[in-house]
Amino acid sequence: MESDKQPFRHILLFYYRKGKNAVQARKKLTDVYGEGVLTVRQCQNWFAKFRSGNFDVEDAPRSGRLVEADKGIG
Repeated sequence: MESDKQPFRHILLFYYRKGKNAVQARKKLTDVYGEGVLTVRQCQNWFAKFRSGNFDVEDAPRSGRLVEADKGIG
């Protein structure tokens, strides 16, 4: 699940506000947490979101299959 990446999004926001770019922020993350933490592209996407004024680091709701079954059916 994607929510395990949420703490890293907070770190990206911190570096964004410090004036770093996505590549610099990812370098800081990988220095501490290793190469598998986030891709450069993921960091760039988050920085683009921040630049647009959206600082929400929560997972966005997604469409698709329901997670819970409706117990009132049947």
